[in-house]
Amino acid sequence: MPAITLVTGASGFVGCHLLPRLVEAGHAVRCLARDPAWSTTHGEVVAGCLGDEASLRRALDGVDVVVHLAALVSFARKDAAESFAVNEAGTRRLAALARAAGVRRFLHVSSVVAIGYSERGEILDETAPYNVARLRVPYCDSKHAAEQAVLDEVERGLDAVIVNPSSMFGPGDRRKARNSLLDAAQRGRVPFAPSGGANFADVRDVAAGCVAALTRGRRGERYILGGENLTGRELMRTVFAAAGRRPPRWSLPRPVTKLLAAGAGVLERVVDLRPPLTAQILRMASAYFWYGSAKAEGELGYRARPVLEAVQAAYRWMEEEGIAGE
Repeated sequence: MPAITLVTGASGFVGCHLLPRLVEAGHAVRCLARDPAWSTTHGEVVAGCLGDEASLRRALDGVDVVVHLAALVSFARKDAAESFAVNEAGTRRLAALARAAGVRRFLHVSSVVAIGYSERGEILDETAPYNVARLRVPYCDSKHAAEQAVLDEVERGLDAVIVNPSSMFGPGDRRKARNSLLDAAQRGRVPFAPSGGANFADVRDVAAGCVAALTRGRRGERYILGGENLTGRELMRTVFAAAGRRPPRWSLPRPVTKLLAAGAGVLERVVDLRPPLTAQILRMASAYFWYGSAKAEGELGYRARPVLEAVQAAYRWMEEEGIAGE
């Protein structure tokens, strides 16, 4: 019989690419969904959420494998407490119940921001000490805490693996469509490239890496699922090239970025700021979130395509959906 695999966060960006791959690999998919009206052609749906223990127990009944994608991704000051409630406490609750239910493999999809960053562009691996707390970004801290919650259950007997995707591009992500960098690049409305740098991957490669981690990942280990390390200026060149536009000529100096972050932090005490101008995003913008995926490549067979292909695929999807250049 095929393994019954519970997927949380199945309606998200990674989920929409992961579900068909799981079915193709022989999994019988069950999805936990907060919206009872949400449906999928790739498996059954159980209504519930990470904060509702009763719904989690129902969803875990008879399950062999869990893929935990669900998380609150927010860089707004007002969402700090909820980030921990969903990302840390929700993960801790699910992992404990999965162990009690006898789940034989638990895949926790974390993020590279739970690993660390550098000030000068060093390429980090899975062993880097966590230092992001100094940037005061609750999302990052909650994802790091969620990993520890999973590892706590590993110590109690849960067979769990952690994967750490980097920032992703590709088809299907509405967050990076309207009112996003891709949208702004199409309109030519990005005056400066950000300082610092980050790692970028194709969501389709990350989904394939998740499936590989289910069978090839080692218990208690974490694997970076990354792609290319780009400076802010290199990212702008890539995105604007895919959009057929001329990229901004100047990069925002790091001292200016840090000054803007400080100012945004003061302003957020009285008004809500929207991305990308929140204090948390600006604090991260001057850092380097660069990583290597050698461990995943060697143990999982992970492969990453060029970021340009991912951005081009995202633009094609936007055009097909009628949300390009609006």
